[in-house]
Amino acid sequence: IATSISHVWQHFDREGFVRDCCLGIDDLELMPRAQHISRQMRVYLPRDYDKAVEILMLSLGPVLPKTDGNGLAPFFYLPHVFFVRDHGLEHFVISMAAQYELTRRFTAEFSIRPFIARYCAPCMTLLEKWACDPCEHVRRLVSEGTRPRLPWAAKLDLFITQPHLTRPLLESLKDDTSLYVRRSVANHLNDISK
Repeated sequence: IATSISHVWQHFDREGFVRDCCLGIDDLELMPRAQHISRQMRVYLPRDYDKAVEILMLSLGPVLPKTDGNGLAPFFYLPHVFFVRDHGLEHFVISMAAQYELTRRFTAEFSIRPFIARYCAPCMTLLEKWACDPCEHVRRLVSEGTRPRLPWAAKLDLFITQPHLTRPLLESLKDDTSLYVRRSVANHLNDISK
């Protein structure tokens, strides 16, 4: 992460970032570890959120060409996802654009949920558009990000009490050409059945 940011922002304190990221990291599980790195990103990137996200987006590697065989490599972007989730809620447009780019490399299913909770109507409009995106990772986010009871993530109470709200999204994805997307739709329907 330090290397990728350093390549696009010459003022990045690479050594300080690595030092502070490593403090106490061995005692942390996966999710807390990513949150810890995300907090250090907040310290070492510009205070202006829009500028910080611009740097992060410029530092991203290539889009995932396939869904299988990636192992844990895409988890490289988990701190990026938490950065957007934890610091971007007041910046809807740039944060949603960042989540679009992040999901093409990993997933934004964890970070998109607070945005759905706060900006449900604009998010649903955007997700309807994303349901037709050429990238299967983006289409999967439409279903996975709106799952009412996504594991490791906050519940979406609105969709628990009103599951019909996600029906148009699921209708457009239920026969998707990608098994990856159809499995997400099945998991989403399983959440609703609970």
